[in-house]
Amino acid sequence: MVSLTSHYMRLYPLLRHVARASLVTTALWLSACKSTPETPPEPVPQPPAKPVGLFEWKGEGKSVTSIRINVDEQMAYLFNGEEQIGWTYVATGIPSFPTPTGEFKVMEKVSNKVSNLYGKGYDANGKLVNSDFKQGRDLLPSGGRFEPAKMPYFMRLTGDGVGMHIGPIPRPGKRASHGCIRLPSKVAGNIFKATAIGTPVKITGSGPDYQTYLKQSAEKSKANAAKYANARKKAADASAAAEAATALPPGDPNGPVPTAPAPGTPPAVPGSTPAPDAPPAAPPEEIKPAVPAAPAPAPAPGN
Repeated sequence: MVSLTSHYMRLYPLLRHVARASLVTTALWLSACKSTPETPPEPVPQPPAKPVGLFEWKGEGKSVTSIRINVDEQMAYLFNGEEQIGWTYVATGIPSFPTPTGEFKVMEKVSNKVSNLYGKGYDANGKLVNSDFKQGRDLLPSGGRFEPAKMPYFMRLTGDGVGMHIGPIPRPGKRASHGCIRLPSKVAGNIFKATAIGTPVKITGSGPDYQTYLKQSAEKSKANAAKYANARKKAADASAAAEAATALPPGDPNGPVPTAPAPGTPPAVPGSTPAPDAPPAAPPEEIKPAVPAAPAPAPAPGN
């Protein structure tokens, strides 16, 4: 008969293995019951808030010492030293009439400036025929008139006319001008008053630098001159054709009735044209016969 001790000794490894397995199972169960803190999600970056309104002005009593304009954002930022004292939406040049980029200075200030190039064209009856009229490119109809565009609070940046001034901003954030920088009417006066001649203006974004801009402008001027000359020729040809269509051949009974020459007018020489400003010919002088002299009275008889 096997003793109990030897029997226990044979079962001991099995019991030890079972005990270890129970301990591992218990530990796993307890760890599963613990609440693991969740890692918070990474914050999602938010786009910067869009400006509210067309402008913000905080420069009362302060001067504008520099201006930065971004044509891609269509925004202008106004500074006094390092302090931003305002911002405003602007409307710069469309791609076919771009605003040049680079570093400029305010060269001139005119509060009541009008354009000498752009405006509106009217016919002889006062009817608007061209709302985007340009001098040297477009031709007015006969008897028409040109009304220049108004550019209040003008601040010149280039010698050829690019500057900042009041103008419509139909779609904030979109380009809309012929090259100038349009400002909202309600803030343009503040900027004009606070900005001195010589104030630096930096223009950045997608657009030609000033030298490239000048070359493009020269090419456009040449094309405009050709277009203008062509328009003038067409107008002259049309006028000549209209005159020819209404002219009557010589001897036509519907033509004007010839008038008889004044008495004493010498006959016209065929093929000659009298000078339009020549005075009328004087009538020939009438020569009268001489009146015979009366006979002398007889002398009185002497005393």
